[in-house]
Formats: sequence, C-alpha cells, structure tokens
Amino acid sequence: MSSSCMQRKIPDSFIEYVFRGRRKMLERMLLSKGIKQEGYLGVARRQEIYLGFTRHNPVVISCGPAGINGSVKGVGFVPKQRYLAELKDLVLEKVRERISQADAVRLLLEEIYVEERLDFSKLSSIELARKHTWVNLKANPRATLVFYTPPTVSYEVRVDVEIHESGDIWEYVNGLHDLYHRAARGRDWSKTPVYVFKIREIYDNSPAKMGERIF
Repeated sequence: MSSSCMQRKIPDSFIEYVFRGRRKMLERMLLSKGIKQEGYLGVARRQEIYLGFTRHNPVVISCGPAGINGSVKGVGFVPKQRYLAELKDLVLEKVRERISQADAVRLLLEEIYVEERLDFSKLSSIELARKHTWVNLKANPRATLVFYTPPTVSYEVRVDVEIHESGDIWEYVNGLHDLYHRAARGRDWSKTPVYVFKIREIYDNSPAKMGERIF
C-alpha cells in the first residue's frame, strides 16, 4: 500500500456499514434471544438479522491458477497491533471455557468490537475450504471484496492479501471463529490459514454513486 493511502482515513460511511452496523446487529441478536425465550421472536425480526449478516459476508473475487473465482467469506476488522496479543489471549481463554454463544456475543461487544481497538485498514478471514480462493491467493495475493446489502448498499474493496499459517493473528482469527461457533479447540487449525486483507481502494457501488472511488 502506498504511503499516501496509509495516511488517508478509511471513509466513515464504510466503517458505519461494515462495523457499526454489525455491532447493532449483534446487539439485536442478544435482544432477540431474550425475546425468543418468551415466544415472541417473529419471522420479520429473524429476516432482519439474517440480512444484517451481508455486512459480514462479502464475495471475495480472486484470479489465478484456479481461474476467476468468487467465494462468500466471513470477514472482520483486526485489532491494532498493540492490542492483538492481549485480545488473542482473551479469545483463546474463552474458547477453552466453551462459553455460550450469547456470552460470546457479549464478549465481542464489550472487548473485541471496540472502535478504538481496531485497525480499519485491514480485514481478516479464515480459509475453511482451501480450494479455488486458496489456490489463487497463494499465486496472486490481490483480491476484490464485494459487499451487497439489498436493496441498494454495495461496496467494492480492492485489497492486497497476506496469508498467515502461524502467529498471533492466525491464532486470534481461528479463536474468534471457534468462540462464536462454539467449536472445540480440538479442531485442526493447521488446516485453516488466515487471510489479512489490506485495503488499497474502496468504491461505492450504490445506485446513487455508481462506482465512485471513496478511498
């Protein structure tokens, strides 16, 4: 990434969409779990929450030996370097404790998804399939992430890709996945590398902007 891009700030509109909107969705999930226990969780509320997951699941477009490929993957912002080791240790501790999904969401809101602790120039994802995207990104570490939330919100994010198969960020992202999905630590993490997507450009692809570059 050029020094000029590093000095520029990720647009607030994108942070509002990908991060703050996701925080609000998690807060509603906690509320919905409480309502559901009383029998009042309706279809509309469930659909609203499911739609909110589009903020988390862009299509990752890659090109390489496996051809031009698009794969839906969950992503999230990574901690700033000074917080990474501390948050990694916290996540791994809670994975070992096998806390409930509701408690995991509370932990995300209170400790992990805290705006001042996150590096908004980097997104991460865990590679579970190791197929087309994996083959392509090993050969060509460039990709485009396409976010779309119906009916009109869409962002195109062009990135450089780092692949991590060990180290703090690898443990952190694998741990975060297992924390939320309540997977046992016995899962073989050596089979699930981690991508760090370093943002180079962002385009607003909404009908009002039609591909305007905003970063």
